[in-house]
Amino acid sequence: MTSRMPFVRVPAVVAQLEALRKSVEPRAQRAVAMVRARWLFRAVQSVGHNVAAYGPISVHNAGEMVLGDRLTFVGGMLPSSLVCHPGARLSIGEETQFNYGVSLEAWKSVSVGARCMFASFIRVGDRDGHHTAPIVIEDDVWVAHGAIIMPGVRVGARSVVAAGSIVTQDVPPDTLAMGNPARNMSLELVARDTGS
Repeated sequence: MTSRMPFVRVPAVVAQLEALRKSVEPRAQRAVAMVRARWLFRAVQSVGHNVAAYGPISVHNAGEMVLGDRLTFVGGMLPSSLVCHPGARLSIGEETQFNYGVSLEAWKSVSVGARCMFASFIRVGDRDGHHTAPIVIEDDVWVAHGAIIMPGVRVGARSVVAAGSIVTQDVPPDTLAMGNPARNMSLELVARDTGS
């Protein structure tokens, strides 16, 4: 008596395998990025849970660096850099995301809130050669490509810094800062003007 093998539709199996790959691959990449982050941030005093580094990051910590939970550092053409000089403090809140080429440098104090988004090639430094003053970026702030935040600036919660802007003065909450030097405009006015 001979047994027959059941007929299997090859395209259906291939489709199932592709669906499995699509569901597993992002989790595997995140796991590798989390292991990379643990290695890159080994000299950091406090690193939160589920911090992921998908690309190269330059880390120099001679002060106090505090990284919150679920941070994401995206890989790209250029590495991001986190620098904390002796006696300085650099802190980043939970769920903040950084694109590639971002530079954060603290000589005194740089504080980034929770759920912020940084596009590529952002520069945040609390010393400009003339003076040193703390920088505070509050929660839910979006900083667009190529923006520079100068010493002594406070960027209020839920604000947006437009691409290429150089921020030299405080940005109130719920405000759009744009230009060089950046000028502030209420996000409520921006939404009303565009009919959003």
